[in-house]
Amino acid sequence: MSNQVKRIKRALYETYFLFLGRCYNLRLQWFWYVVMLSISPLSYLFFLLFYNNGIQGNELGIYAFSGSIAASAVTSAMLSLGQTIGGLREGNAMEFYSTLPISKLRFIFALSLEGILFSLPSSLIVFIMGSLFLETDALARIPYLLIAYFVSAFSLAGVGAFIGFSGKTPQSVSLATQVISPFIVLFAPVYLPIEKLPFFFQFTSRFIPTTYSARAMRVTMGYGDFSTFWIDILILLGFSVLCLYGAVRKAKWRVTSSDAY
Repeated sequence: MSNQVKRIKRALYETYFLFLGRCYNLRLQWFWYVVMLSISPLSYLFFLLFYNNGIQGNELGIYAFSGSIAASAVTSAMLSLGQTIGGLREGNAMEFYSTLPISKLRFIFALSLEGILFSLPSSLIVFIMGSLFLETDALARIPYLLIAYFVSAFSLAGVGAFIGFSGKTPQSVSLATQVISPFIVLFAPVYLPIEKLPFFFQFTSRFIPTTYSARAMRVTMGYGDFSTFWIDILILLGFSVLCLYGAVRKAKWRVTSSDAY
């Protein structure tokens, strides 16, 4: 039992210091991350709040509010993680990390935490703006909202890591992550009820994490059956495990000739 505790402590210790080292990027990049990651969710939020597309009452506002936060959580972590790994590989920084006694999983986990940290300010801005326009129970259920937020961010972080390790150049990684983002947001019931989507997307959306992320966040705002909350969290955790497993399998410390930029 003591050996197991020591392994857990070491894993947390290594992840913490990897994460702390990556946080120094905040000094130079925090402003543009806040601006860039706020524009898209805020644009959708205000567009949907002022455009009636057939959804009656407060329902449209709830979907706009929860959808904007879910989109910010899921896409920002994926985008930043993929582009960060692409940049590290281009600069051969992965060679440095290969010399450290750390596992690939802890390295990816620490980078995922960095991406989530970068996304928090923009999500907080969306939360404040949405709270000014809508009457929801979000403030009373902040702990549940935070759980849904962090699990949602990790649900596609592995996809960002996988793309980062697969791309030939940082530019191709950036393009790939930006191409995927609209699909996982607009082709799932994030901003609209599932019955408003075409039948084909109603089926395919079941395999997209943002479907469960947005639903969990709507529940924390008092819309829907709260009994589905933990089911959505478990599903998102399943996506997280699968995506991180695929990223770890794909991860390479050293760039070979076939991976060369």
